Amino acid sequence: MEVYSLKQAKTINKLRVLNTIRFEPGVTRNMISEKTGLDPSTVTKLVNEMKRKRMIYEKGILPSKLGRHSKRLYVNRDFSKAIVVDLGVTHSIVGISFFDGTVEVVDEFDTPDTPEECFRVLTEKVSRFPGVFPLIVIGVPGSVDKTHKKLAFAPNLNRWRDIDVEKYFKVFEVYLENDANLAALAEMMRNKHFGDRKNIVYILVREGIGGGIIIEGKLYKGSFNAAGEIGHMKMYDRGPCFCGRVGCWEANTSISHCVRQYEKKKPLPGNTMYEKFETLCRIYEEDPLAKEVLDEFTGILIDGIVNLVNILSPEIVIVGGEGVFLPESVFEVIVSETRRQVHPMDKEVSVEKGSLSNKEVVLEGTSILSSMMISERLV
Repeated sequence: MEVYSLKQAKTINKLRVLNTIRFEPGVTRNMISEKTGLDPSTVTKLVNEMKRKRMIYEKGILPSKLGRHSKRLYVNRDFSKAIVVDLGVTHSIVGISFFDGTVEVVDEFDTPDTPEECFRVLTEKVSRFPGVFPLIVIGVPGSVDKTHKKLAFAPNLNRWRDIDVEKYFKVFEVYLENDANLAALAEMMRNKHFGDRKNIVYILVREGIGGGIIIEGKLYKGSFNAAGEIGHMKMYDRGPCFCGRVGCWEANTSISHCVRQYEKKKPLPGNTMYEKFETLCRIYEEDPLAKEVLDEFTGILIDGIVNLVNILSPEIVIVGGEGVFLPESVFEVIVSETRRQVHPMDKEVSVEKGSLSNKEVVLEGTSILSSMMISERLV
C-alpha cells in the first residue's frame, strides 16, 4: 500500500477533480464529489483554488427542485497550449492541444522516408508556434522504450529502430506513445459508452494493425512497454511483413495490403492509402473486385479478432482507424462471425466501430495525454 504525504494527496485529489471536469464538462461540485468519493468541502476548496489560477471557470447552472441551484464547471481551454503530432506511416498531422484536451489541426505533411528528414521537417513546422508549453507528444506507429523518448522499432516506417527523438527538439520535452494506445485512450475518454467498459481491445486499422489493450480500466503496456503489437501475431504461412517475419496478421489484412491487392488489376483514385481504402470501401457493393478484396480482408480480420477475444476475453472490441470506413454490411458479418467463432464463454462480446474518425482518433489521444501531463506540472 502506497503512503502519500499531505501535499502529494492534495495534488492527486486536485488532478482527479480537474480531470473529472475535463472529461465531463458542465459537472457541478456535488457531481464531482459523487464521482470521486471526495468530501464536498474538499471538492469546493480544490475548485476554488483552480478557479483563482484560472484553470477552470463557472458557466451556467444546473437547476434543482430541492434547494440551491448548482453552478456548472468547465476547464479553461486556453490556459495552456502544446504541440501534438500523429506521425503516420505515409502521412503525418500536427495539432495544437488545448488545456481541456481538445485539439485543432494546424499542419499536415507526407512522412519522409528517413528519421533525420522527418524530424527536420517536424522541428521546422513546430517552430512556427511560439508560446506553447515546452512539451510535444507524438503518436508513433511502433513501439517506444520505457523513457518514452526513443522510438524503439517501427517496422512500417522503413524499419526505423532505436531513434532518439528528443535530440531533434532542443527546447521541448518529448513524449512518444504508440498510436494504437493513444487511440484507445481517446475512445475511452471521449465516448462514455466505451469508457464505462473495464476490459477493451482497440484495433487500429491503418497501414499496419495496432492494438490498445485496456484491462480493468487501465492501459496495459506489459513488462517491456510493448504490449498491443497484435499486428505481428503469426497467423498464416504467406505474406512477408516489414518486421522481418512471414505470415503476420497485418501483412495480410492492413489497408496497404487491400489497396495493393486491388491495384494489381486496376488503379484506385486517391492520393494516400487512406483515401484509396476509403474509395475501396465505398465501391464495395458495385465493384466485384472491391468486394472480392474486402471479403478476403474481412475473413482475415475476423480470424485475428477471434484470437484476441479467446486470449483476453474483453467486454468489447473496437475496430477503429480506417476500419470506420468499412461498409455496414461488412461490419455486420464481422460482428456475427466473431460471436459465432469465439469460445462459448465469450459469446456476449461486443464488436463495434470506433466513434472517432480515422483522422482525429490518434491526435485526440495525443491531446488528452498532453493536457493530463501538463496538468501534473501545473497544479
